[in-house]
Amino acid sequence: MPLIAIRALPQRDGVDVDAALREVTHAVATLIGGEPRGTWATWATIERYVEGGEAATVQPRATHPPIVTLSAAPGRPQEELLRCVAETLARALELEPGNVWVRYDEVQPDELA
Repeated sequence: MPLIAIRALPQRDGVDVDAALREVTHAVATLIGGEPRGTWATWATIERYVEGGEAATVQPRATHPPIVTLSAAPGRPQEELLRCVAETLARALELEPGNVWVRYDEVQPDELA
């Protein structure tokens, strides 16, 4: 039950957020050998985002990366999952490669109840 929580600026015209969420859940499910319905993704839009001294109100291609927290049970391939989420999301949102920030949270079994 991986959970991918994404916070990002409003996307540029033509970027389909629902399709991006589907792509990332399918990619993660494929990587871990699970069913897509067992991988969850949420999206929250950020109203204000400043990187250094630059404010943005719409997602730039090369800056202000979406902020992602990937939560999963122990024993998952962390490095591969981080790379999978970052690359899939960058491609789906039409961002420059590497312009997605992903943090991995390993969730202990007793925290899943």
